[in-house]
Amino acid sequence: MKTMEAIIRRLPVKGVDGSLELIELDAIFYLEAGEGDTLIRTKRKKPYRSVQRLHELAKRLPAPAFVQCHREYIVNLNRVRALTPRGSRDWDLRLDPPVNRRIPIARDRLVDIYKILGL
Repeated sequence: MKTMEAIIRRLPVKGVDGSLELIELDAIFYLEAGEGDTLIRTKRKKPYRSVQRLHELAKRLPAPAFVQCHREYIVNLNRVRALTPRGSRDWDLRLDPPVNRRIPIARDRLVDIYKILGL
């Protein structure tokens, strides 16, 4: 018998209005910690807003596709277009269109991301 995690390919997210959104994992570009909530960015213009904290949602995301690259961000590596330098020691993840956002990589997370990517 298959587990629920193997069957369900959606992230259940509690909305600020009490609703429960089921977001396709492949549609998620990144999650961003806010003040008391989390923004989930997909290709739609308006991000989903969840009352759940980033660390709560992180437990439900499959590794290694989803990686916490910074204390405020979790990124879907399947939606990353490039790793780009920012200054002499800092790096960003550049996301695919239509998001086209640059997400910072914490220095202590860069080695982990390199390992996941096989670099």
